[in-house]
Amino acid sequence: MFLGLGLGAAVAPTARAAAARILVEPSLARAFSLAEGDTVSLRLTGEGGEGRPFVVAGTFTPPPDPAGISRTSKSAWVGLTDLEALTGRRDRVSRFVLAVAPGADVDSMVAALNTAQLGYTAYRADDIARRSSRTFVVISNFHKAISFLSILAGSAFLAAIVLLQVQELRKSLGVLRVLGFSRTRIYTTVVGETVLLANVGATVGVLLALVVSRGVNGYYRRYFDTDLVFSSVTGSHVALALGVATVVGVAVGSLATTYLFKLRVNEVLGR
Repeated sequence: MFLGLGLGAAVAPTARAAAARILVEPSLARAFSLAEGDTVSLRLTGEGGEGRPFVVAGTFTPPPDPAGISRTSKSAWVGLTDLEALTGRRDRVSRFVLAVAPGADVDSMVAALNTAQLGYTAYRADDIARRSSRTFVVISNFHKAISFLSILAGSAFLAAIVLLQVQELRKSLGVLRVLGFSRTRIYTTVVGETVLLANVGATVGVLLALVVSRGVNGYYRRYFDTDLVFSSVTGSHVALALGVATVVGVAVGSLATTYLFKLRVNEVLGR
């Protein structure tokens, strides 16, 4: 069993041999030029002396965790008994993780552990995730609000473009009406152009989002030295963008043709 230990302590290569083994983050290994088989000295923050020697057994990359991401905090993993010897505290842990077999009743197990009253509190993994993700939920809701305002602004801009286009094509559409083209055909033409224009804008927006998302991931992955995904554009996002663009295009095109059909033919032709 291994526990993560934040290294606010001194870490330095040493020539002393030691049987205790340690795993370090790849970023920590690069920062101190550590390789497998090197011996390092660990001590707790605030303590003097040379510390306790450990042999680097390799590197370990923990699963990406947004709640634990940090640029300054580095971690190492040591055996539980070695950790107790390092800290001088036996039979004391801040937390531990239990893996359950597939199909096990997690709720019943959590309830049984909490009724034992041994000085700890058991949580499900989902509960911990929700507790640690509250900040990210707020940020997500903020982004949703910005997206909604962007859609409103884009809809207003699209409506202005379509109305200007209809004004420019008033005579051409009036001629079509005089020639006997049905309102349905004219409606389909105007709405089709509007939907096409809206989807072209949505496609450009999706391509821009892909470029920005790749740039955000590239920058922050290097900044925090992690494989965590900071931004993503999924198929559902693309489908939502095109779907909203289609709905907005139909709505704006319908308003424009309704305005056009309320005018008399001589008004449309400018006479």
